[in-house]
Amino acid sequence: MGEWSAAPSGTSGGELLDDVVLRVREGDPRAFEELMALTDLKVLGVAWRILGDRDLAKDAAQEVYLRIHRSIGGYRPGESFRAWMHRITVNACFDLARKRGPRMASFDDLDGLDHAHPGAEHADEALLMDQRRALVRRALQSLSPAERAALVLRDMEGLSTEETAKALGVRPATVRSQISNARAKVQAFCARLTRASSGGRP
Repeated sequence: MGEWSAAPSGTSGGELLDDVVLRVREGDPRAFEELMALTDLKVLGVAWRILGDRDLAKDAAQEVYLRIHRSIGGYRPGESFRAWMHRITVNACFDLARKRGPRMASFDDLDGLDHAHPGAEHADEALLMDQRRALVRRALQSLSPAERAALVLRDMEGLSTEETAKALGVRPATVRSQISNARAKVQAFCARLTRASSGGRP
């Protein structure tokens, strides 16, 4: 996965984020705005993929930044800020989902959050990529909340197994099991839907 934001020449995105987080911890009010600018698309993207609804994802993202503002003093410099922030995001999503009760995930629209197709030189290739992404989005709906969160963080956000485990508050072995189950379900779902759309032909 790419860095969380574009960094100035000579500075990696990770270094820039670490510097901003340090300034937030020191009480710099402008630094928090910079932190939001650096991370908001990632937070919103994770929330959307877990909740499956853009409006719910926006509500969750607002809650995420409220929690970060309240608890930034508990973040220990040197640990993975990405994993720390993702844990807050996942917890905020789960809390919001519990409050709203059962709701069919719509996976309606991810405009501005998915990457463009820089390598798609032809319209049909771009369309095929869009169709594949749409199929995966629908497959996410078939997963349990825990499996969906693990798959989003590990496979879509590029966190390591250890980072994903910290973000979810579980053991790495649990993450590996969740990821294995989630991948198998997604593959089965996509294969089943593909067969159905082709009239049952192999």
